[in-house]
Amino acid sequence: MEDSIDIESWANSYIELYSIEQEIDTDHPHWWAIERTFHCLRREHAEELWGFVLFVLSKSPNERVLSCLAAGPLEELIAYDGKYFIDRIELLARQDPAFRDLLGGVWKNQTPADIWSRVELCRGAAW
Repeated sequence: MEDSIDIESWANSYIELYSIEQEIDTDHPHWWAIERTFHCLRREHAEELWGFVLFVLSKSPNERVLSCLAAGPLEELIAYDGKYFIDRIELLARQDPAFRDLLGGVWKNQTPADIWSRVELCRGAAW
């Protein structure tokens, strides 16, 4: 991305925003973190989004944040760029129980059948 916001600031804002127990609107001061996440759903930013997902996960956020992370950025990454990431996903799922569990919150969405079957084999229980 062209801006100078670092991944830690992005992750912290994302975590803070999704930790709120109320509806979030575009006026919230951390709304930019959602916009940045949406921006990174494009193929040319997939690596950045992958790094972001892993960074947020490494912060051990609460279940609400994990749900948003799984059903949002990770699910979209797998659905649209899974063929580029499935080997890494499988490897990380074997090595990291937290990541394996996070995969349980991902739904098939638009994921191609061949990629989805591999995700199902390496993830924990579906949520």
